[in-house]
Amino acid sequence: MATAQLEIAPLHPSLGAEITGVDLGQPIDEPTRQALSRALADHLALVFRDQTLTPAQYLAAASVFGPPMEQHYSQHNMPDFPLIGLIWHRNGQQPAEQWHTDHTNRERPPSATILYGVEIPSAGGGTSVANMRAAYAALPAAERRRLDGLTTFNSLDSGRTDTRQEDRDKYAKPIEHPMVRTHPVHGSRAVYFHISKTTHISGMAAEASRAYMADLLERMIRPEIVYHHAWRKGDVLVIDDRATMHRAHGDYDRQQSRVLWRIIVEGDRPRLDRPRPV
Repeated sequence: MATAQLEIAPLHPSLGAEITGVDLGQPIDEPTRQALSRALADHLALVFRDQTLTPAQYLAAASVFGPPMEQHYSQHNMPDFPLIGLIWHRNGQQPAEQWHTDHTNRERPPSATILYGVEIPSAGGGTSVANMRAAYAALPAAERRRLDGLTTFNSLDSGRTDTRQEDRDKYAKPIEHPMVRTHPVHGSRAVYFHISKTTHISGMAAEASRAYMADLLERMIRPEIVYHHAWRKGDVLVIDDRATMHRAHGDYDRQQSRVLWRIIVEGDRPRLDRPRPV
C-alpha cells in the first residue's frame, strides 16, 4: 500500500484545511491515517474535494478517524447502512441552524462528524464551523475559570417530536459532561455544550441555563473564528466535535435537493484536565 502524497492547505486563519493527495475510496495506510488525525486536531475541519464513494467506501474512510457509531435519529438512517445518516429536507428534517456539537447525550460523544455531499443545491445550503478553542481563549479569565467549574446534563433534544421510542429508550438517560474539555490529541481547552440537548447546567435552573448558554453563543461566535463551507458535489467535510460547534444554513431553494451522508465516529469521554503543578 503506497503512502498518499498528502498536502494540507489552510482555508481560514482560525480553522479549516483542504486535504489533497488522498482518495478516500482507496485503503489508507497507517502513516496517512496518523497524519490525518493530527491534521484534524490542529485544523479542526478538513475538506476533501472530488470524492466518489459508495456507502461501504465511505464507512471505511470514516474509520480513519474512529469507529463509526450509532446515530440516535434512526428514522433517518440509510436503510442498508444504518451507521450512515441521511440529511435531506424532503424526509421531514429541518436544517440544524443552531450552533451545536453532535450527540452530547452520549457517554462517549463523537470525536468527529463526517459529511459527504451527494446532492448539492445551486446556491446556499452551506455548513459553518466555529473554533471553540479560540472562543474559550478569547473569554475573560474570570469567565474561563467559572466555565472550568461547570458541567452540563445532556439528553435527547426536547423539541423533536419524530424521535423513535426505541431511540428515546436507549439515549435519553441524562449524561453529565464538562462545559470545557481538554482535547485528547491537541491538549488545548475548548468550550463544549449543545444548547438544545442540555437539560440544565450544574447548580442552575433550566431556564437560567438556557439563557446563559444563548448569551455565551452570542458573545463567543464571531466571524473571525468561523469557517463557512460552501458545498460542492463530492466534498467530504470532517469536523472535530471536541473543539468546534457547527450549524447548517437553510438558505437554499427547497425545490432542489441537498443530500448529505453523515457518519459520526466514537470519541473519548469529555474531561477537563487540570494544569499540572510546576
